Amino acid sequence: MIDYLYYRFYRLWLHSSVAEGAVFFAMLLFSVMLYANVLTVWGILTQYGVIEFPSDTQHYIIQGGLIALLSSRYFLKKRYKRIIAKYEDENSVQRKAGAWVLTIYIVATFACLLLETFHRHGKI
Repeated sequence: MIDYLYYRFYRLWLHSSVAEGAVFFAMLLFSVMLYANVLTVWGILTQYGVIEFPSDTQHYIIQGGLIALLSSRYFLKKRYKRIIAKYEDENSVQRKAGAWVLTIYIVATFACLLLETFHRHGKI
């Protein structure tokens, strides 16, 4: 699933004005989305008193770690080429379904992050 989401972010960047950097920008955007997911889970664990909310240094370590992890996953041995080739032969129905999957993932990630943040600060 991670590879498919990377491919969908790659396709999203292909239709932008910086299509020549789509491989790299897809990885960066995907790391930001995963970072939002980590913060959501971390915030929920903070609400239950399991762990403390991360400090600024921990934020940098988490984001840098995600970027390093995804960079090594996709750029070592140029694995991104195999992933793109694997999913490139989708038909139009699969492409539309994939676009919906990506849209739902992005909306759900930010909605959960906002709900958790508002709940933690007593707004909900």
